[in-house]
Amino acid sequence: MSGDAPRQGTVRFLVEETLTHGRAKLLTGPDGSGKSHTMRLTRAQLLEAGARAPLIVGSAAGASVPLGAFAGVRDLSPAALESPAVVVDTFSRRRSETVLLVDNVDLLDGASLYVVTQLISSTQIPAVLTVRDLDSAPQDIHDLYDSGYLTELELSALSEAEARLLISSLIGGIPTPRAEVEILAAAGTNPLHLREIIRGTLDNGGLIETPHGWEINGPPAPSQRLTGLVAERFSHLPTTTIEAATLIALTGECPSAAISTDDRNALAHADLIESTDCGWLRLSRPLDAHYLISHASSALRHEVVHRAIRVLSGPAAETRPHAQRQATLLALDHGCDFAPHSMMALAEYALGSFDAPLALRAATAVLEHEPDHLPALITGGLAASLLDRTSTADSHFDRAKRIAHTDAEKTSVALAYAQHVGIRHSDAKTALQTVQDALASVHDEASIAHLQGASVRWAAVAGQAHDTITTQRESRGHEGAMSLITAGVSGVVSGPLQQTTTLLPRLRQVPDEFLALVPGGDTLIELTEIMALSYSGDVLATRRRLRQAITSAQDSNPESLGAWEYALGFLEFFSADAERAYNIGQSAASHLAWRDGTGLLPAARALTAAAALATGRSIEARKGLDSIPDAAASDPKVVMLRSWVEAWQANAERRADQSADLLLDTANWLMSTQHTYFGGMIAHCVARMGRRPFESAALLRSASTIAGGGLLQLFTSHADAVANSDFERLAQVAADASELGLVTTAADTRLWLSAVDERRKVSAMAARRHLLAADEMRVAMPTMALWNAQPDRSTLLTEREHRVARLAADRYSSKEIAEINDVSVNTVTNQLNAAFRKLGVSSRAELRDLFRA
Repeated sequence: MSGDAPRQGTVRFLVEETLTHGRAKLLTGPDGSGKSHTMRLTRAQLLEAGARAPLIVGSAAGASVPLGAFAGVRDLSPAALESPAVVVDTFSRRRSETVLLVDNVDLLDGASLYVVTQLISSTQIPAVLTVRDLDSAPQDIHDLYDSGYLTELELSALSEAEARLLISSLIGGIPTPRAEVEILAAAGTNPLHLREIIRGTLDNGGLIETPHGWEINGPPAPSQRLTGLVAERFSHLPTTTIEAATLIALTGECPSAAISTDDRNALAHADLIESTDCGWLRLSRPLDAHYLISHASSALRHEVVHRAIRVLSGPAAETRPHAQRQATLLALDHGCDFAPHSMMALAEYALGSFDAPLALRAATAVLEHEPDHLPALITGGLAASLLDRTSTADSHFDRAKRIAHTDAEKTSVALAYAQHVGIRHSDAKTALQTVQDALASVHDEASIAHLQGASVRWAAVAGQAHDTITTQRESRGHEGAMSLITAGVSGVVSGPLQQTTTLLPRLRQVPDEFLALVPGGDTLIELTEIMALSYSGDVLATRRRLRQAITSAQDSNPESLGAWEYALGFLEFFSADAERAYNIGQSAASHLAWRDGTGLLPAARALTAAAALATGRSIEARKGLDSIPDAAASDPKVVMLRSWVEAWQANAERRADQSADLLLDTANWLMSTQHTYFGGMIAHCVARMGRRPFESAALLRSASTIAGGGLLQLFTSHADAVANSDFERLAQVAADASELGLVTTAADTRLWLSAVDERRKVSAMAARRHLLAADEMRVAMPTMALWNAQPDRSTLLTEREHRVARLAADRYSSKEIAEINDVSVNTVTNQLNAAFRKLGVSSRAELRDLFRA
């Protein structure tokens, strides 16, 4: 993540206000908002700038000692501290190089407060003071504010982005997405809470550094300091009320009837609880739960845990599956008795929600009681696979294969084992063979249908042709849900797109209890829907949906984050900015290395490598490709991107014909493996080069006929226009591509039109207009991966030249342009001359004609 550290903008503002403008500021904000931290950062920057910046800190303990707050200030002798006037005089002698910093001005002793007010009002030393809010400030500070000597600067809450930066800074590394979510859920964006929770969790070993980032093991733990602050809220409550609060903490959400009226009222008056939408009770602050549970005696905790399990398993919770899962989780956490079917339900739900650690714990608990429990072996194997514990996963699946007897059991084991080898080992061929072996040994109709759906999936990933998948009328069980999802995904891989469009309503109606058992099932459905949108050609709408999905994943489903980032990076790479695609691809690869439930890690590495090459990082590109396992070499996504890299390299070395041949061969291979859209996208690159136009047009017409969708229709129209030298149609394609957000297509097409030599078909003015339009796009996105032979870069306007030329075309005079850009008229003249030369015009009238298009 890039950007300033939290509060740096505020720090820069305070330094400028005090050091440059000599002003005094009152920094306000609630407890824990980061005022003291901001003061320390401000002092560090002031000292770096050469200023004297004494930091005076008020405290309750020192409020009874006259001038005690100034005791540690350099240049103040013990004798000086006997008189406020001497302190004021000492500071006055160095006012030109001093900025006074006072933290907690409301806790200063009277003599120190007098000195501060005199230094600001009489000596007019620039200063920064902090207090919770203006109402909490002493009257003397109020008077300074009312007189205009002080202006308030309210310290706003940290944004989520700033909080994420702070988390990384405090940990000293990058947290995994799950750790980040857990910490933010516990602390919010309060800087004090973030610091103390991270400190406490580090101290108790709950944050562990792994190759994929800092992982969290268990709930976040507050530090002793924060625990003390939390304890104050409960210090005046009776024992029975604290027990009631502990019950709510353990249940997460508790039926109101389980808490007595007196205890409920006491907790509500103390603002410790709140009501949920269904009228149940929960704690107002997540931090309170850790304090209540950890500080209860073992005997009390044992008693309250059993009571919580009874409450969550009682009649009031019958219609709330979440409550029943929480009861089972309490039994797992505290070593209570449990029903195996309940623990398996928790394990399967956790797996479907990507909570692999919990899924493995719950499945292991069942296996400790029943070593041959087949569903527990399957679920535990899949969870271990997600956690990269391959030996555990292999052991579970070996045992499951030995004890599976019925067709349904053999099918479940085969599907799960294929998932394990196909994703964790990136070996789609072995996954496909596993499914086909199972198909040969079962006779049950439903089992055959589920295995055929899996066969289509793994054949597609293995780069092999496959039959069209047929869907059952109803989604029976999670295997049926998976088959339906596979059919939907097939429609956005092979086509026709109409198939997916028809299936989407059925996908949205898959019962939650089935979908919850499909790892990442809801993510796959939404991804299919967004892919269908992208193949309509509307890149702008697709980008919005993907960004929304990434934001949602960051907040609530971090294990799916890598898949969404890969999809956005892929979109950016082929339609817009390669640098942006590179950054997103790096993040996707990192997150998928941590959790990959969709098998996209090899493709993410290939995408990052392609974007690296397009942005001049050739060595990094080669390393990225070398990191892809050999078993994933036939994955069509990998083949497509690896071919793109080789073709780009050939084109850069002026081997354009070889580059076009390589791309066209890859496009034909992708079509043969029924990756219709990928084949069309690669053929479109050939058309953008202007090479092999008839072959690329024929392939695109075939792809469009098979798959449909606006994207392939636009690509086909472009290729046909290139093949037939239909320049008017190409200009329309460029305009349509710009409207849809296909910037690379629009820019390449404009560049191609600008280089046409037949002036009867493309006039010199029209060629310059196309070049100008392409240059505007390249100014906005300078790292687009463009296939067309690029003009001399000396013809590309700089950002300032483009701005000046645009203003001149809008009839602004050179003097007015100079005032707008805060430069001299002579500079504007030079920039306009450069723009005229690059654009091939000699007057403002010609410039206006050029920009008019």
